[in-house]
Amino acid sequence: MTLTPRVRLESEGVEAVLDPGAGGRIAELRVDGLDLIVPHGWGTLAWGAYPMIPWAGRLRNGAFDWRGETVRVEQTEPPHAIHGTALYRAWRLVAATAESATMALDLRPDWPFGGRAVHRVDLDPAGLTSTIEVHAGRPMPAIIGWHPWFPRRLARGGELELDFDPSGMLLRGPDGIPTREVVSPAAGPWDDAFVGVREPPVVRWPGAVEISIHAAGATCWVVYTEQPGAIAVEPQTGPPNGLATGDDAVVEPGAPLVGSMRLAWRRLA
Repeated sequence: MTLTPRVRLESEGVEAVLDPGAGGRIAELRVDGLDLIVPHGWGTLAWGAYPMIPWAGRLRNGAFDWRGETVRVEQTEPPHAIHGTALYRAWRLVAATAESATMALDLRPDWPFGGRAVHRVDLDPAGLTSTIEVHAGRPMPAIIGWHPWFPRRLARGGELELDFDPSGMLLRGPDGIPTREVVSPAAGPWDDAFVGVREPPVVRWPGAVEISIHAAGATCWVVYTEQPGAIAVEPQTGPPNGLATGDDAVVEPGAPLVGSMRLAWRRLA
């Protein structure tokens, strides 16, 4: 990663810090002094809230077939590839104001199709909106995802609770990657993909604050609760391994894939 300066956004008692150099991620999100996302962690994967593009989740063996050709990418979680390529790259800051910033990234050379990504973050007193665009120079597959990490404990309030109501869960294969078979949701802990989410998921710290997670275009949600200090609730426009199973979007020149996630908070005390 290059040392790209961080960007601070502020709006009436809330603040967000963006880190273009660390995968174009939202590095900090603070409401009334409470850190609502994990501000640091091991490696690149377990902190902040970062874009997952041009795919989300694990990609089996870092390979997929596209129109008769086998496409291979770096196996960042051997033998698989995980969470796209943009997470591991330094983005470029395009514009910034007190409450909004835009970052951009050329997807070459890590993504053989090329193209570019744009990540815009808007902060207001009631929430944060992350909008991601994936632009193509030639037809290509793509999935957009977001990976926010929420701490189980804040500086005040009770331990985190999750309200989450999916109708189905994708059965995990022996390699940990979900199949396309939909089963009834099992009890946690989870590192699983879910479908049929009826209402926006809510993470809540009783006596402090709650966040509802709204995601335009999300057809799949991955929830990870196996870490003792934090959980991840990840909206995605396609499932893990979706490039290999055809559960993706085809992005054409001049017709980008666009998605948005909004974290809307409500104070409980």
